[in-house]
Amino acid sequence: METVKLQVFRYDPEKDSSPYYKEYEVPVEGTLLNALLYIKDNIDPTLSFRAFCRSEVCGSCSMRVNGKVKLACKTSMKELVETWKGKPLRIDPLKHMNVIKDLVVDIDKPVEKMKTLIPWLVPDPRVVPTDPMHESIIYPEEMKAYKDQINCMLCFSCYSACEAVEDNSRYRGPFAFSRAYRFQVDRRDIETAKERRIRYSISGGLWSCVQCQKCLYVCPKGVKPAEDIQNLRGQAIKKGFTDKPGAKKLKHYVDWIYATGQINRLYLPEEVYGNKEAKDKLTKAFQEMGVEVWEVPKPTKGLMKFRDIYLEILSKEDKALDLDFSHVRKIDKMVSDIFKADICTIVDRVHEREDKAKGLIGKLKGLIGGK
Repeated sequence: METVKLQVFRYDPEKDSSPYYKEYEVPVEGTLLNALLYIKDNIDPTLSFRAFCRSEVCGSCSMRVNGKVKLACKTSMKELVETWKGKPLRIDPLKHMNVIKDLVVDIDKPVEKMKTLIPWLVPDPRVVPTDPMHESIIYPEEMKAYKDQINCMLCFSCYSACEAVEDNSRYRGPFAFSRAYRFQVDRRDIETAKERRIRYSISGGLWSCVQCQKCLYVCPKGVKPAEDIQNLRGQAIKKGFTDKPGAKKLKHYVDWIYATGQINRLYLPEEVYGNKEAKDKLTKAFQEMGVEVWEVPKPTKGLMKFRDIYLEILSKEDKALDLDFSHVRKIDKMVSDIFKADICTIVDRVHEREDKAKGLIGKLKGLIGGK
């Protein structure tokens, strides 16, 4: 019978001064949960872990295998052995939560954080009958808006894998925002609750997500928290919550891409954080490193056609940020002033001559008479 070694995390806060690993040899058959049950039944009855349904429904047996978040009842031992070429498999509890014992973690904190986002229906009396004898109808087309979110089984896999949770203690977690979004798009939910949910989401770190997409990768049920977070951000902006750096950054990206076809990293600190000195410091730093950076981005070829396509996309995408045309006009004027001569052609010729000038900013300043 083929076997493999499991190095299992062991720690009892009431007895142990620090965590340690204990090695067990188990048969390569069935699932990882079968292997843990084998240990408990035949080798070491003191091993603690969670497991209830054994059918990929409850999410309680979520843990890490060689650093990767897995659902034990869903993970084949043969696949693990093939993936890791027969090497020992290190089994750890989920991250970002206190260990109660061995592989059992305390889920109270993330659950309490989730509750602050009102992850439940607050019935709108105009839609939901107050009389319990009358049915509250949900049509199939309405269910499509949150059919994925309702599959979340609170396994906390995304919470364990999330980079933002580690960096920001206020951050509610991917699963919490997915739960919030599920009711945010439910037509039966009252508008005042939707407004509060957005406010609480913002204070709960909505803009802290870095869109690393790890939550999408580890979710055993195909929920897409990163997309739900993006949608909540769009709703926040639509409702006028544009004073946060994250919203300002999105506005900066959208307006500059529309105006020039690309973002402008030099103006980002000033427009997002109001730091005018940062732009000059960044420009100087780029020059000293010899990095070629446009002080104002060179407009892309076919910009007007690009703008038409961009507007068409925005008009069809309700969650997209509206363009600030007053800001776009300022960008247009800036671009026009700098590129009033045929700078693009001149710069191309300079490159062809293999000019030794230091950095593209220096070349531009020489061409347009700047200091």
